Amino acid sequence: MRKLVWLLIIICSFCAAQAQVPATLAGLELATDKTDIERLPIKLNQAFAPSTLSYTATVEASYTANMLITPKLAAGQNATIKINGVEAKPGEANKVAVAEGDNKFSIVVTPSAGESRTYTLAITRKDLSKVYRSESLGKGMWRIFDFDGHIGNESFYLIEGQNRALLFDTGMGRGDLAAYISTLTKLPVDVAITHGNRDHFAQVDQFPNATVYLSDLDVTRLPANLVTPKYKWLKPGDVIDIGAGRKFEAISVPGHTLGGLVYTDFANKIAVTGDATSSGSMVYMFSAACTAMDQFLDGMVRFEARIKPVDGWTFLTGHYYQEKVPLKGAAAKQLITDMRTAAERVLRGEAEGKPAKQGNVELRQLNVGLAGLWYNPNNLRTDPAALGFLKVQAAGKDVIPRPVFSSFVTEYTATVPADVAKVEITPTAYWSTVKAVTVNGKPARSGALYAADLAMGANKLEIAVTPEKGAVRTYTVAITRGAAN
Repeated sequence: MRKLVWLLIIICSFCAAQAQVPATLAGLELATDKTDIERLPIKLNQAFAPSTLSYTATVEASYTANMLITPKLAAGQNATIKINGVEAKPGEANKVAVAEGDNKFSIVVTPSAGESRTYTLAITRKDLSKVYRSESLGKGMWRIFDFDGHIGNESFYLIEGQNRALLFDTGMGRGDLAAYISTLTKLPVDVAITHGNRDHFAQVDQFPNATVYLSDLDVTRLPANLVTPKYKWLKPGDVIDIGAGRKFEAISVPGHTLGGLVYTDFANKIAVTGDATSSGSMVYMFSAACTAMDQFLDGMVRFEARIKPVDGWTFLTGHYYQEKVPLKGAAAKQLITDMRTAAERVLRGEAEGKPAKQGNVELRQLNVGLAGLWYNPNNLRTDPAALGFLKVQAAGKDVIPRPVFSSFVTEYTATVPADVAKVEITPTAYWSTVKAVTVNGKPARSGALYAADLAMGANKLEIAVTPEKGAVRTYTVAITRGAAN
C-alpha cells in the first residue's frame, strides 16, 4: 500500500512538473504572397530553435506590405497563440500588416496549464530597388539580381565575349544598372531580351549605345519610347556571335509571350531561358497576352529536339529563386520533357490542373515531374482563322497598338501624329492554310505589307481572315491620326 502511495505521489509530481513547463513553439515560418497564386517563403536571419526567443528578418518593400507568420506547435501540444495580442491559428499562415522600416511582433504561446512564453520577431522592410547583387557563374559569366536579390524578383545574366559582352535581360530595378554592370566588365555591352515582360526589359534604356536583340513578335509589349533604331529584331535560328567561342542561337518558344526566345550556346552548353520554359516550378500561360497551348507545345517540341543531341546543359533562368532543383545536366533536359508532356496531356484531355484564380482570371495548375504548367483552360487551341501577328508601321517605324497583340484578341487601338498620312500593316495568319486575308474588304496577302491611307481623326482597319474550315475572324485596328507634334 505504501509503495502504491509513493508511486501515485511520484506520478502526480511528474504531471505537475510537466504542467508547469513553459509552452514552446516547434517552428516559426515567414512568407509573403507575390500574387494570388505564388507564395514566397522568407528566411529568418536565425535558424529556428524552440529555446531561441528572438528572431529577425529583412525584406524588400515589394510584395511585403502584408506578410504571413506561421507559428507551429508540437504534435499533441495544447496551447493558444497570440500575435501582437490577436489570436493566431497554430500551423496556419496568419496575415499581418508590415510598414516600411522596423516592425516588431510578439508571439505569445500559452499552454492549457503553466507559464506562457513570448517569442519576438523583428521584420525590417526596406526599399532596395536601387541595390544590385551578382554571383560569378564562371570566367566572364555572372548572374545578376536587382532589389538586392531578395526573393520574388528576377534574375538576369552577363556573359563576356572577345570584344563585347552580352547582357541577357535587364530586370526592373530603379538604380544605376549600367554603372553596376561596368564594375563587372570593361567591355562594351549589348543587350539580348528574352521576352517582352517589363521585369525583363524595364532598364534597357540605360544602355543607349547598345544593340538590343529581341523578337519583333514582342514589340507590342514595349513602350513606344523604348524602341529605337538600335533594336535588331531576331528570327528563329539567328545567331549572336560575341567571340571567344560564344555564339547564341535564338530558339523560339512562344507561350508565356508570343515572342519568347531561348538564347542557346551549343558549344558551351548554356541556355538563357527567360520565362519561356519556366524557371523550374511554373510557367505562366494564362494571361490575355499568352499564346494558346498548342503554340506553346509546338515551341517545346522544337526546343526539346534542338537540345537533345547535347548533354550537360545549364539553364540560366529568369527567376532563379523558383528553381526546385539545379537545372543542370539531366535535370535541365528533364524539365523540358516534363513541360512538353504536361502540354500534351492537357491538349489530349488526359489531365487538368487544379482550379485557381489570379485576379479575375480562372486558371488551372498542373504539375508533371519538374514541370509546372499554369494555364487558361479556355485558351488551348489556336483558332483556324487566327492571326499569328499584326505589325503596324509608319515611315518604317513601329506603331505600337494596344492592347498587347494576341491571336485571340481582335480589337486594337493606336495613335499616330497628324503628319502620318499612311500606315503599312502586315497581317500574318498563324495557319498557312487560310483561304484569304482582306483589309477593309480588299485582298491582302498573309505576311505581306499592305499600305493604308489615313484621314485626319478616326480611322478603322478591318482585317478579315477566312480559314479553310470554320468561321471568318475579323481583327480591327482603330487608328487616330492626331494633332501635329
